[in-house]
Order: sequence, then C-alpha cells, then structure tokens
Amino acid sequence: MLGRFLGNSFIVATIVIGLVGALAADRLAAQAAEKRMSAIEAYNGVVNGSLTLIDIRSPGEWEKSGIPKGAVPITMHNPRGKEAFKKAVLAAVNGDKERPIALICAVGGRSHWAQGYLKKNGFTQVVDVSEGMFGRGKTMPGWLTRNLPVEPCDPCTITASKAVTK
Repeated sequence: MLGRFLGNSFIVATIVIGLVGALAADRLAAQAAEKRMSAIEAYNGVVNGSLTLIDIRSPGEWEKSGIPKGAVPITMHNPRGKEAFKKAVLAAVNGDKERPIALICAVGGRSHWAQGYLKKNGFTQVVDVSEGMFGRGKTMPGWLTRNLPVEPCDPCTITASKAVTK
C-alpha cells in the first residue's frame, strides 16, 4: 500500500514539475520576444534611418521635456481609444507593419504595454526603449540623463487625437 502511494505521489510530482517547467520556459520565450533597446541605440537608429522612434507620452509631457530629436509624437492617450493610436502608428510608418519601430515613454512602462498591443495587431518589429526619457536607476539612465538631443514639441497644444505632427 505504501509503495503504491509513493509511486503515485512520484508520478503526480513529476507531472507538476513538468508543467511548472513548461510554464517557465514559455515565460522566458515571451521575455526574449519582447525586444528592448537603450536610448542610445534608439537615437542611433533614428540617425541612420533604420527605425521610426515614436514618443507615446502625452502632449503635456512633450511640452515639459520636449521630444527625442527625430521622434514622431503619437500619444497613446488618444481620446478615440486604442484603435486610433494604432492607426496613427500605422500612418507614421506609411502602412508598413514590418517597419522597425522603437517606442519611448517616461520610464518604460507604457512603451512596454504599447509594444505588446502593436505586436498583437500585426506590427512585427516593435522595440521598447525600456529606460524611457527619464531613466530607471543607474543602469538605465534614460534619454535626458544621457544628454541625447531633444526638440521642442511644436505645437504641443494639439489635441491628442491629432498627435502625429511629422
């Protein structure tokens, strides 16, 4: 009786360990698929024309700190919703969902969300500038702390629904 109990317990434990391992492997694969880059890498991509940098912060944030030089300001806070945000991003890349896009926000939280949203909607090369404009500690200082160029948002008084200015 004890032998049968131990044998069944071993089988159950093996199945549980296998499931936990599979879930962990799926999560690691998902993290690997969530591409990230530094602010310096994003700036170099803008300079050499290999990607479109999109600043997804609000117009008020653009007004306070400016936008990264060469970035397209498209707020994710579009009053018409996520669909309008997606359409504005699509317009910024001339309808090419395979065009490399880098997203930047203040500290990387919103750009991470937007990366997943755009990927779910068919954009294939979306990268998160995970340190954002203001950084996240010493290892991720951010666009401004790295003294990368910014330009004034002109005009920052535009409505969020018309946030594509370039």
